[in-house]
Amino acid sequence: MDDKHRRRFPRVSADSWPGKYVVEDDPSSGWHECSLIDLSLLGMGLELLGPSSPELIGRRILVHVDVGEGKSIALRLAGVVRNLHPGPSGSTRAGIEFTDLSEGERSVLTMMEHLKIRW
Repeated sequence: MDDKHRRRFPRVSADSWPGKYVVEDDPSSGWHECSLIDLSLLGMGLELLGPSSPELIGRRILVHVDVGEGKSIALRLAGVVRNLHPGPSGSTRAGIEFTDLSEGERSVLTMMEHLKIRW
């Protein structure tokens, strides 16, 4: 893999955790269904199941996912949509960059990575 495509932090597969997202500067558009595909300390990959358009690139979204076997952990993460690509079955694959994680959020992601928690 060349340096251009090498990741600064490894991604962890999330086994398509179900979730929802909203565009932060347009809350009237409502929440839309998504699946968390993968996660790293710098960002996440989502499959957007609701409507999406190229205008999402550069916009901040808020994502809520319930994780784990019994859905006992809820994650709320925000970031900027950096890229969009066609996904399976008409969905859209989105690359999200975290822009302002709190120390607590960063600590949780680091702990999950160290424990090798599988989504």
